[in-house]
Amino acid sequence: MSIKEIWPEGMPRPVIPYSPAVKAGNWLFISGQSASDLTSGIAEEAQVHPSFPYYSDPVAKQADYVYKRVKDIVAAAGYLPEHIVRANQWYVTDMKREGYRIGDLTVNNKRYVESKNRYFTMLSPPSTGIGVRQLLVEGALLEVDFTALLPEEGQVLEKVSAPDVAKPGPGFAEGVKLGDWVFLSGDIPTDWQGNWGAPGQEGEVTSLAPEARTNGLFWGDLPIRKQAEYLMDKLSKVAKAAGTSLDMAVKAHVFLADPNDFVGFEDVWSKYFPDKFEAPSRTIVPRVELGAKGCRVEVSLDLLLPEAKHLRQPIRGGWTPKSHESAAMRADDLIYISGLMATAPNGLAAEASLTPGLPYFGLAGKKQMAFIIAKARSICDAAGVPLEKAVKANLYFADLGMYAGAMEAWSELFAGAHKPAVTVVEVNRELWVQGCGMMVDFVLYDPQ
Repeated sequence: MSIKEIWPEGMPRPVIPYSPAVKAGNWLFISGQSASDLTSGIAEEAQVHPSFPYYSDPVAKQADYVYKRVKDIVAAAGYLPEHIVRANQWYVTDMKREGYRIGDLTVNNKRYVESKNRYFTMLSPPSTGIGVRQLLVEGALLEVDFTALLPEEGQVLEKVSAPDVAKPGPGFAEGVKLGDWVFLSGDIPTDWQGNWGAPGQEGEVTSLAPEARTNGLFWGDLPIRKQAEYLMDKLSKVAKAAGTSLDMAVKAHVFLADPNDFVGFEDVWSKYFPDKFEAPSRTIVPRVELGAKGCRVEVSLDLLLPEAKHLRQPIRGGWTPKSHESAAMRADDLIYISGLMATAPNGLAAEASLTPGLPYFGLAGKKQMAFIIAKARSICDAAGVPLEKAVKANLYFADLGMYAGAMEAWSELFAGAHKPAVTVVEVNRELWVQGCGMMVDFVLYDPQ
């Protein structure tokens, strides 16, 4: 089946290598959408009039503009809102503010959720909401990307709900099930109540479920372990309610507010996936803001049903991650590549580095992206599929100043092919490896 770019009639075509969405078989991958006019910045109709700054809400105006565009993209592809099986929201935080601390809550997404609910009138799909440092468009407060899947004849989208799991406060689905697939919302270790106003409340106010809390009274507390154990148990229960299990996971997105929690999270993760070569493809993103006080981790999952186990095939070869995930995972007609950085065994690869004495004799973004692309090609060679079949990519930058250089290498890769749907965000200044300025994951379409 062909891979096709989706361009609504009259939509401007920016100078960057960009597609609003990509249709591949029954899949639709929609790029990160902000309230940009794609040519000059924030669209005029999404701006608050400077003479009337208190007469409208900037988040509401931008959200309404974004969903108007999403409506056009979805319709141009021949889909409906109820075909969307995942929504990812990216909110600009106050990370640039002096004194910002890990764990601060600086986003108010209420107006956005109201706009979102006007679009999703039948079912609010599984969602993830993450706070980032900044987006590509100056003044953008939010960005949203989506995945949609068209049902085949006889298939019906089913909402998934585990009876003994606390329901998400914003009202989106815990998960959905369609065909061989299950999509679970990004979840956090909260019971959506916390301890605010609880009888006999003591200590700091927190959103954490009682089972996810540590008291901090003695040496030896590892809050991330308690939170991860509670969270993975929640996800396991929702997966079970859908008729599957976590060992059928094919892709995980993990978000950690504090990178120091990495080792503790891996302790728990490896209990659920003891064989790293059979573990799902994974992208683990540090230095983000999570939307509930006290929560240190968020995880979302794509899974297959047990009867489709033969469609779940880990890809071996091309690259072996240091952390606990497969390099890539084939799942039916998709291949998920884990998050990639320009790393060699001892850190930032020499080929991706600028000469220390000649820091202006090259583009760091281009060199790192070129190395990442070469690493992705090696994985794709092991999978027997060209990287040009990529249909979606997430680009996480430590500094968006590297974006222009990165796009030079990106443009060369996709010069003769479709441009994948892309989401681009900046985390709070550092990724996992010293000197690495970007991390990229890919989704490829490869029907067999």
